[in-house]
Amino acid sequence: MSESPKTSAKTLDVIQDFERSPAEDEVSQAPVLVTEQEVMLSTAAAAPLRSTTVTRRLIDAIRVVGAALQPPPARRHHPQRFSYLEAALMAREMDRL
Repeated sequence: MSESPKTSAKTLDVIQDFERSPAEDEVSQAPVLVTEQEVMLSTAAAAPLRSTTVTRRLIDAIRVVGAALQPPPARRHHPQRFSYLEAALMAREMDRL
């Protein structure tokens, strides 16, 4: 098992003096440009939606009920094919040729 050196928090080397570079000063002091489209988008996102009228809600409810009351479309009828008749049907078709 290896032993790790014991150090205290008081002896850690910490850089106290922090100097900004000229590139950081230029970036941080640059003006922020907000376009009209960004303002309109954020305003539209924050604005509440128009409330629907009572008549519109009633019409939507009637449509839902009307759709539920319609019967489903009729199923198509597919004639059954019996395997024991296949040979007889094939023979009849061959005779017609």
